[in-house]
Amino acid sequence: MGFEIISLKLLFLFLPGLIFSYIIDTFTNHRERKQFQFIVNSFMYAVLSYGGFWCLIKLFNCIPNFNYQVNFFQTILTNKKMVALDEILYVCIFSVILAAIFTVMHTNKLHFKLFRKLKITNKFGEMDVWGYLMNSPDSEWLTIRDFENNLVYDGHLIAFSDNGKDAEILLGNVDVYNNNEGKILYNVYSQYLSLNRSKISIEIRKGETDND
Repeated sequence: MGFEIISLKLLFLFLPGLIFSYIIDTFTNHRERKQFQFIVNSFMYAVLSYGGFWCLIKLFNCIPNFNYQVNFFQTILTNKKMVALDEILYVCIFSVILAAIFTVMHTNKLHFKLFRKLKITNKFGEMDVWGYLMNSPDSEWLTIRDFENNLVYDGHLIAFSDNGKDAEILLGNVDVYNNNEGKILYNVYSQYLSLNRSKISIEIRKGETDND
């Protein structure tokens, strides 16, 4: 079997893993990954997808008149076994569902919450404290003190940057004050801020429902 045929065969076989990796990388916040890490993750996700699909098939094989075999491992281990395109299609669909479940778990840090509850770890799962603060359900209304410009921004958190040196924040229904005097300067419907994180402080006004 030629190298080109083997490469094409592997590409088809690990397509579910590539789809899995793409969904995870696109819809979750994480540190930048190098190409090698993406390839390794795709391999692991492909094995996980085929393994999960195999467990699912074994479960359904208990049903009368249902008989389906997973050919992935035989295809990998032998040169004679043909690639089952229908199986790849089914596993691709299964990998999308599995990746969606993993994305929900990662976004809501469910695995970290479980391990914290079990006293296994103290980690919170975010890349840094900035992400932990901004993703907190309590961080709905924020008071941001910009010491460099002597200003205070008081408003509803709409969006924020995931990483970077500057604090990129989009606030809604914003009141802007003079920090020293506490005098209101103006009010705007929304405002984008890009501030130096070392020169600001952020206060959470928990329980706010209105900014009037």
